Amino acid sequence: MILPNTPLYQAKTDAEFRIRMIQHIKTVYRDVLGSDIKLLDLPNGLEIVQARVQQRLYDMSEGKINLIPATDNQVAA
Repeated sequence: MILPNTPLYQAKTDAEFRIRMIQHIKTVYRDVLGSDIKLLDLPNGLEIVQARVQQRLYDMSEGKINLIPATDNQVAA
């Protein structure tokens, strides 16, 4: 995989990349996330926000777009 030559992708550790990714999401997707943006400050914030976005997409598409993993679907059903 070829990654862009930007500071975001030039992180030396996974932790550094995670911090940079969270900051990037906060900057770029502030309007989309609204108050959910505060969740990114939690230790598992990326996962929580991902789940909320997947659920929102599923709800808005009336189930036509389903990015929720099958194991999560079985638990919710």
